[in-house]
Amino acid sequence: MQTNTKPRVGYGQGWAETAEITGPVVRVRTGVTVQRGEYRGINGKPAAFVWRDEVTEVPAREIIVRVGREGAWLWEGRTRIDVRTAFPNNKEAARLVRSFQDWQRFFEKYYDANRPQRFFWGRYHQEGLSLARQLQAALIDVAVVRYQRPTEDPQAHAVEELDL
Repeated sequence: MQTNTKPRVGYGQGWAETAEITGPVVRVRTGVTVQRGEYRGINGKPAAFVWRDEVTEVPAREIIVRVGREGAWLWEGRTRIDVRTAFPNNKEAARLVRSFQDWQRFFEKYYDANRPQRFFWGRYHQEGLSLARQLQAALIDVAVVRYQRPTEDPQAHAVEELDL
């Protein structure tokens, strides 16, 4: 017969060496603050979601995702920027560069200035918004990401910015 040498914390409360494991952190932007939450569990199995008490301010840096000519898709104000140079330590954001470049090439290949209504605007904006949301998740502590329609879009004058 095998005996257990670990002492119980209390009746029905597990063993003394059982460590609580913290899972991936969830970050949510609510108005003017970013709140954090995490999954907690025992032995690597998440059992509960807990909000942390800390609340951080929303960063003042504003990044705009908008397609432009000659490979430009990321802007800070009116200046074109590159993800790798603007955020050199953020590997999550750097992984999105190829997807953004493919998205940009799709626009340059299929957009015809003589017939802008014939472009796949719905599908194009759907993919652009998805990429912008991924970039926002990667940069949530560093910058606010916004998505704007390009000036070539016929509906850009009515609604310039689309909500993430």
